[in-house]
Amino acid sequence: MFRKSLYYISKFIARRPGLVVSLIAIVVILSAISAQNVSLTSGTEDMFSKGNVIYREYKLYQKDFGVGANQLFVLVKGDDVVNREVYSYMLELQSEINRIDGVSSSVSPATIMVELFKMLPTDEALIKRATELYASSLVPKRTFALIIIQLATSDRDKQVQIAKEVEKVIKFSSPPVGVFVELTGSPALRYQIREEIRNSFRTTMTASTGLMVLILFATFSGVVRKKYTAFMPLVISILSVQTVYGLMPILGIPLSEHTNGALPMLIGLGIEYGAQLQNRYEEERRAGRDPDESIVISVTRTGLAIVMALVTTVIGFMSMLTPRIPAMSQFGIIASLGLIFAYIFTLTFLPAILKLIDREEKKVKVEEKPGMLEKSLTVVSSIAASKPFGILVFAAIIMVLGAYSYMNVELETNYHKYVPQDLPAMQRFDEIERLIGGQTVYTIVLSSDKIDSDTLRKVDELAEYIVSKEELVYDYNFITKLIKEFRKAYGLSPTIPESEQEVNYILDRLPKSETKRYISGKMMAIHFSTDADEYVEYISLYDSLSKDVSYFGWDGKFYITGVPVLYGEMGKIMMSGQTIMTVAAYFFVILLLLFVYRSLRKAVVPLIAISTVIATMNVIMYFFGIKQTMMSIALNSITLGLGIDFSIHMMERYFEERERFDPMTSVRRTIERTGKAISTSALTMAGAFGSLMFSSFPIVQNLGFIALIAIIFSLFAALAVVPSFLMVTERFSGQKFYFR
Repeated sequence: MFRKSLYYISKFIARRPGLVVSLIAIVVILSAISAQNVSLTSGTEDMFSKGNVIYREYKLYQKDFGVGANQLFVLVKGDDVVNREVYSYMLELQSEINRIDGVSSSVSPATIMVELFKMLPTDEALIKRATELYASSLVPKRTFALIIIQLATSDRDKQVQIAKEVEKVIKFSSPPVGVFVELTGSPALRYQIREEIRNSFRTTMTASTGLMVLILFATFSGVVRKKYTAFMPLVISILSVQTVYGLMPILGIPLSEHTNGALPMLIGLGIEYGAQLQNRYEEERRAGRDPDESIVISVTRTGLAIVMALVTTVIGFMSMLTPRIPAMSQFGIIASLGLIFAYIFTLTFLPAILKLIDREEKKVKVEEKPGMLEKSLTVVSSIAASKPFGILVFAAIIMVLGAYSYMNVELETNYHKYVPQDLPAMQRFDEIERLIGGQTVYTIVLSSDKIDSDTLRKVDELAEYIVSKEELVYDYNFITKLIKEFRKAYGLSPTIPESEQEVNYILDRLPKSETKRYISGKMMAIHFSTDADEYVEYISLYDSLSKDVSYFGWDGKFYITGVPVLYGEMGKIMMSGQTIMTVAAYFFVILLLLFVYRSLRKAVVPLIAISTVIATMNVIMYFFGIKQTMMSIALNSITLGLGIDFSIHMMERYFEERERFDPMTSVRRTIERTGKAISTSALTMAGAFGSLMFSSFPIVQNLGFIALIAIIFSLFAALAVVPSFLMVTERFSGQKFYFR
């Protein structure tokens, strides 16, 4: 039924090529217009589903205590910033910043001085003492001070605009001699990442297109009769990418640090379908058939194999939706749509163009001259045909090593390692974290019916208990420390007062910008500084802190949050997501192959080859110490979807040849004929993923390198493992088998 549909489609294209080209051109033009509205985004928000409890608790903490993503940080640096001149400058700068629409408030050591003394003191010694006592968190050392700017909006685009306005104010301000002022924080980092996404996208698209031109010229120009037509598969691929790029704003999918790698990748992936069809078209033309007949044969003969390759690849990419990680789902949708359009354009636009190019020629018979690729494939076919058992034993060893390696590949869950490390805001962000703590701070949020001296004392005891018990925790910060320091400054013992009146008296006199870090309504936050620095430590410490609070006997509700908690949750999502995606991809591919072929043998052949590739990929990651990222965890399912294409093409051609020849001859003819097209496809795919290594984003570079290795090994598996398995299973099935 499907082949019959392809027959009618091919006949229509052969008769009306001009109409087909015109319709496709209209679609591409409309998509180009729509592409002008593609938006950009960045951040960890797209890594968590809306219902994720850990992420919701983190956002709740940010809302209740006024910290996190809605803040900008101004870094004031100099030889000594704790003096009246610098503090006066801070007040002037804050006055200008507070006028910006969308800025709700700002706090600095200077505003704390004004809050305490109703004006900025003239006594330098008093400023230094008060700063040390009440504003130490904003002045971690004498050469460095912070201004924290609270934004009134959670809209990312609006935050980016505010960050740009603040940067302008800083640029035109007049700091004291020897004082340097810089801006950082999530909104500032976000807009720098967005600019870098644009730059990275342009770089990788250029690199991908350039590599495709070189690869097609080197490999496919020997397949076609007219050298310039070697680039037709690239034209098909570019049109497909343009179309899906135009669909992104319609589907509400932004260009991000995750999705910006999908389109350059598609440049290479989409070439495969065109290369397969055009290879068959050229083969038929060389055999002496006219253009119309060649179109019909190439579309009907390769159409089924290509659609099988398409469906399995789409299954691989669409399995990225199963973990329900927004960023990964978007990547999978873009890749799947791009390949679907590549398939449609391959079956319609490509044969129409080929017909227009060959319209003056009726029949031509050309004698093939073997090139370097053909000679290489001849060698490979001889090895595969003569050493099938040895190849299968080697594949089995690789699978065992791959299983071991998979269990020992580490995770990279730190989002900051996913983005370019040389961004100015990123470097300043790291500087803040080194000085005052950041991504290694765990926060325990406790609820209580009332906050009095007994409650504060119990919380303080809990904090000291955790510091003494947990090896990774070296300090804590809570309101009780400010209370103790206040009493110490007035010559009293640094303890928590028994009297409620004294506690309230002290709290009323502490700077509100400081107390709100620890108390919000009936909620209290303890901040623990830790040495946790990797996924295993993030998870183990989170679990230990939960047990500590329960064991200590806290009566009210509590939750644990902080950036390391998010990173730990990301690791769990990555591990479970990889398992779910891989199992889902295998399951649906097996169902598809069984449904189409009605044969267990035909269903198993491609899976054995690609399982060898996945195992090889795990071995390489373990050997080179490459960590799994939020994107690389999808490579098992992506490789399953992509690499299986080669195996399906090889198997389809083998059974076609097997109708006329013995197994060994069929293997050799399959490798030497279909091998040319899949070698071109593999090299273009490898080039597409290789282009991602030109990206400035480590997460994209990582994906590109590992995928490049996977595609190369997928080619080897298709050329060696598939024919070996077919020959061995045919021998055991009792059919006649030849060795030469």
